[in-house]
Parts: sequence; C-alpha cells; structure tokens
Amino acid sequence: MSRHGLMRWKVPFALLSAALALVLTGPAYAQTEPLAVPATAGSPQTTGRTETYRETRPVAPGVELSTVEMYGPDGATGEPGWLQTYQMSVDLTSGVQIGRLFPGQVAARRPLLDMARDAGAVAAVNSDYFDISGSGAPWGVGIQDGELLQSPLPNTKATQTDQTAVMFSEDQVGAIGEIVFEGTIELPGGRTVPLDALNKAELLDNQIGMFTPVWGTYCRCHPVRGVERTIEVVVRDGVVAEVAGVPREGAIAEDTFVLVGREAGAEALSSLRPGDPVSVDYDVRAPGDMKVEAAMSGRQLLVADGEPLELPAGNNTPEPRTAVGFSADGTKMWLVAVDGRQPEFSRGIGLNELARMMVDLGAHSALNFDGGGSTTLVARDPGEEDAELVNRPSDPAGTRPVPTGLAMFLPEGSGRATGFWVGTATERDRFPGPDPAASWRTERVFPGLTRALSADAFDETYGPADLPGKARPRWRVADDRIGRVDRDGVFRARSPGETTVTAKWGKVTGDIELTVLGELAKLETGPGRLNLLEKGAKGTFEVNGSDSAGYAAPIDPADVTLTYDDAALDVTADGAGAFTVTARADDGEHVVTVSAGGVTTELVVGIGTSQGMVENFDETWNWRFWSLRATGTVSSTPDGHDGNGLKLDYDFTQSTETRGVGIWPVSNLLPVSGEPTAFKLWVKAEGHVHRTRLEVVDRNGTLHTIEPAFITEPGWQQVTYDLPDTMAYPVSLRRIFFNELDPDARYVGTLVLDELTAVVAGSP
Repeated sequence: MSRHGLMRWKVPFALLSAALALVLTGPAYAQTEPLAVPATAGSPQTTGRTETYRETRPVAPGVELSTVEMYGPDGATGEPGWLQTYQMSVDLTSGVQIGRLFPGQVAARRPLLDMARDAGAVAAVNSDYFDISGSGAPWGVGIQDGELLQSPLPNTKATQTDQTAVMFSEDQVGAIGEIVFEGTIELPGGRTVPLDALNKAELLDNQIGMFTPVWGTYCRCHPVRGVERTIEVVVRDGVVAEVAGVPREGAIAEDTFVLVGREAGAEALSSLRPGDPVSVDYDVRAPGDMKVEAAMSGRQLLVADGEPLELPAGNNTPEPRTAVGFSADGTKMWLVAVDGRQPEFSRGIGLNELARMMVDLGAHSALNFDGGGSTTLVARDPGEEDAELVNRPSDPAGTRPVPTGLAMFLPEGSGRATGFWVGTATERDRFPGPDPAASWRTERVFPGLTRALSADAFDETYGPADLPGKARPRWRVADDRIGRVDRDGVFRARSPGETTVTAKWGKVTGDIELTVLGELAKLETGPGRLNLLEKGAKGTFEVNGSDSAGYAAPIDPADVTLTYDDAALDVTADGAGAFTVTARADDGEHVVTVSAGGVTTELVVGIGTSQGMVENFDETWNWRFWSLRATGTVSSTPDGHDGNGLKLDYDFTQSTETRGVGIWPVSNLLPVSGEPTAFKLWVKAEGHVHRTRLEVVDRNGTLHTIEPAFITEPGWQQVTYDLPDTMAYPVSLRRIFFNELDPDARYVGTLVLDELTAVVAGSP
C-alpha cells in the first residue's frame, strides 16, 4: 500500500525546472584510472542530481527505508535522466538481528522475496554475485548462524577480483574485509594435503575442493569441466566409500562428504581406496579475529576510511545496483538498491557515483553487491506480517532468483496496538509520462474525486497488531474546507490545498497528509494502448489525471465511468487501483471510453496478433559483425531455417571475461513499422549456454535491452523478445547479440540466424 512516511519531501515540477537547468550544467565524473583509488581532494561528495521526491517509513525499531527520486546528470556520462533509489538505514544496536538468506542448498536460487517470507525477515537485499549460467552457487563466502557453508575464493577466474566480504559478529557489529579460508586433508599414513575450497562452483588449477550435503544435487563435475585429470572421493563416516574418475551429480548423505581434485590435486588423492581413513580440518580467519555470525561476499570496494573510491570506466555504466555500507564503529548500516535499465523510470548508476552516494549517507566503508537484474530490495510495511517487493527489478521476466540475501530479523512483538500506519488503500506503479510521478502519487487527489484510505495497526516492533473486537478507527480531517472523510476512511476532495487526515482509536493514532490539486483538466490511461494476444487474454490499465498546471495524480476506479462493447471486452476493477481487461472477441481493435470528473479519454484494445517479416537474412550485405573480446565473421549460408540464413562464426578462446558476438545494421538502426509487442528470431545453436539480447531504440531515442532467456539446447529454436508495455513507438532495431558468461567455457563455434519477425497486436 502507498503509505504516509516519517518524512515526505516534494519539489513541484514547475519549480524543479530551474534547479534542473543548474544540474544539467554540472560536471560529469568520468574515471579512467585502472585501479580503485581514493577520490582526489575536491572531488564531489554528492551525486550531482536534484532530489525531487523522498518518502521515509519505519520498517522496525532502528530501521528506516527511504524511497528517493532524483533527476540530473549521470555521474559518468553526464546524460540527464531519472534515478530511483531505495535507502535503508539500520541501527545495529536497536535489537535487529542480521542474517543470511539462502535456499537451503548452495547450488540453488530462489526469488529473494520468497526466501525472506519463509525465514520471517522484515527486510532483505540480494547480496553475492553467482554462477548465473551454471550451478547458481555464490562466488563468495557463506557463513550462516556461525556455520561456514562455503569458503571464499579470491582471485577466481570468474571475476579476476578479490571477493571482499561483509560480515557480522555475534553482537551485531558489521565490517567489510577479507575472510581467509584454511583447510587440511589428512590421508592414510599421516600425510596431509591442502584443502582449497568448500562447496564452490569453481576450482583453480591443481586444487582440491570439498562438497558437503548443503551443496545440493548439482553436478560436482561443474568446477572441473574441461579438465582432463580429475577425481572424486566419497568419504562416509571418516572412511573412503567410493572413488571415481569423473565427479558426479546427486545428493550427498548427511554423514558424507566428497573430495574433488584436478591435475595435481587429483594426483594427491589418486592413491585412496575404499576403506582408507580420511579426515578434514578447516576454518576461516576474519579481520581482528572477529567471531563471524553471518557473512557474504560482494565485489568492488566502494568506500574506504570514509573516502569514495574511483573505479575503472567499465564499472561506471548506469546499471541497477545494490550496496552495503557501515559507520566507522560498525554499529550503523546502510543498504542501497538503485533501479536501472528502465529509462523513463530509472536509468541506473555507475559505481563511482554509487560510492559518493554511500559517503553522503554516512558510510565509512562500503561494498558493491551483485546488481543488474539481481538488484532486489524487500521490506514489510508497518502493521504487516510479510515483506513485499519494494524496488522494480529490471529483468523483463520479473524478479530474478538469487542464491543469497542479507536480511533483518526481529523477535515477535506483543501484538498490542501502539499506532496506525495510514495510507491510501491501493498502490500504483508508475508509468511514463510528463509528470514522472503521475501514477504513484496517491496522496494527491482532484476536487470532487475521492481517495480511499486505510489504517493498519502496528505494535512496538511495527509488526501487526489487532484492535479488540470489532473496533475501528475514527477518521477526522484537519481542514474540512479542503475535503471531508467518511466513517469508512474515504476522503472526498473539495478545494485545492493540503490537509491532514487522522485515524484514531483511544490513544492509538496515525495520519496522512493529502494534497488536493487544481480542477481535473486531462485524463490519460497507462498504458495508452492494450494489446491482447487472443480471446481470453488479460491486460491491465490505470487511469491518471492532471490539472491545468500539469500536476498529476491517479484516479481511483470508484470515480471512473467506462463505456465499451461488452461483447468484445470485459472490464473490471482489480482491487489494486487499476482495471483488468479480458478479451471476449477473437480479434479486432476495440475502444474503451474512460470518463472521470467530466473529462474523457479513450483506450484502444487490440486483440489477436499478426507477424511481419523484419529481416529474412537471405542476404547479409546490410549487416555488420559485432564482438566483445572475441573475433569472428558474418556470412550467408544456405542452411537457414527457411532458405538462406546468416551465419556467425566466432572464437571465444581469447578471454575468460564475458565475451559476445552479434550483428547490427550497416545503417546503425533498422526502423520497424507498426507497434510490435515482441520480436521472434530463429536461432540454430550448438548447445553452448548463451545469453541472448536484442536492443531497440524508441521514439525518444532511449535504448532498451531485451533479455528473454539463455539459449542452452542445440539445433533450431525460436527466441521471443517481449517488449515492455511502456515502449514509446515507433522503434528501431539496433543490435542482436549473444554472450558467453562462463570464464572456463572457451571454444570456437557457429550460430545461424533466420527469420526475424515482429509480432503486432490486432488482425493483419
């Protein structure tokens, strides 16, 4: 629900424009140094953006979450844009307990929200980078409830960077530093060899790793793929039970561990036979000999000794980000999630600017967690039992499953009400428009229209509380010239201005500030058009309005009148502030007339689809080869899906970092007619794991990267690239490309592309 926070600051858009003019002339913070170094004296300690909106709410005693919107130049490119951040401050002395979330197995992933709810966390963010194209296991250290689940692995081939860790002591003091793993294997005759890793998705040359039941079922061959000399030794109750030349998959019994060796590591274990005694001993060392209760890894260090570090240019592209920081004494923590890859909503941020943001918050040290599509922050609202998704993850498919999270827990409260959390009864997502906050500014309302309010009781922990019997709060408005509120908490606006609405029961109170705008002058639907693929398909739309000055707010469904052909469509309020449209007809275009407050607009609903050919690849002269840390060629082949196709020959043996191969038009952009909802492409692959992406540029010049899935199977397969509902048409195709993310996967290969089509809603 949209809630009234401890602090809410708004800059009117008309007044903001002058501030933005100053922002846009500010410096860009480019960085070309090869290593992270402290920022020079006089370097900006702020991001250079103007804050346009802030709302702060409590999550738990000592824990506050701020949603902050900014506008201004990107810290590296200088390009102006919107930025949406979520900043959580945590007093680690307040009684909140910090823990590590994971799915129960190291080699597994789950959505962060599911893990947080199952564990009873009041808030959480994603943490470790992980083996995204394989096991799903985190690259870094894992300590949970004082138990080492997996070792750290510095300077891995996967990252070429130290795996700096964030750790918490038993008394809830936080720190950032290096955790060192030390292990020994004792073989028959008292001979010892090093144990290099515990439950890791990667082993370096000549190493030996140990796998325990918590690893899961994923093949233990994964860390040694491509290696000729390997061995697996199964040890049960301290005695060798099995020896195999190739590591295998499957669960490990509770009284069992498995040793996997490669090269010299395999040779060291080669003399073992069933019945031989084998034991292991391992531990970790943390800075200052901290007894670590929980630990997980990040990657780049952002802040050291209170100074923001500068990282190479490759780290400063605007992306979704997650970060953690601490005060000098480790008793205050800041968690930050930044949305990105959604240009109309939030472009993202580079690491140098993120470092400055962490310093602005007060961090003496800070660390970058996994970002991109992994960036996720969840938290509960006051008075609620379960956490909810707070940010807007960038993956088109929704929330990305991750292997770990940093979470906060509290003892259960008394359940006795100490306050009300008052907010609007429905929550709205933002949609692109002239007012960047048009849709989700539910604290605004137009004269003559209504806003339904809610009041959730919370206890001393901000957890749920009940009122006795059938007790309900009484509602009161501070200035009834601005509006009135009925006994059910429905506010009806009267005249422009601001007022406070209070919910009260005995000594339990809570309030919300509402703003009544000018008279409603314009209506819009979000999106402006709905495309339903077939009969029975569903879609949703919101209704938003603005006054003559351009100030915008959502319209509650109760204030909306709809007119449409009920033989073709069924439209109902969805209970969340929007409408659900269900297609009853097989095809065609249909109009929904939307009216509120004497103002009318129309929504077009297209039913059915048609596909139009964008490129048949019969010829290749109009396409250029693109590569990243790879070489290759583009040519025509008769072995297309239907006739000729485009062949991409490539060499991925020249680097262990992310490599890529693809094509782009000779003309740089290929215009696409109509309003496609998706693109489809036939791809003939060889069974390698490739991330596939397609880039389009919209009417506003904004670049959108569409990432449907990974290609894993050999042979012909049709890939669908679904475009977001908020796309501004027309669009142009910029690039199609494929990435190899696995550092150990080095090979020469071929891809064949054919029949790129555009899916357009409505009958041809």
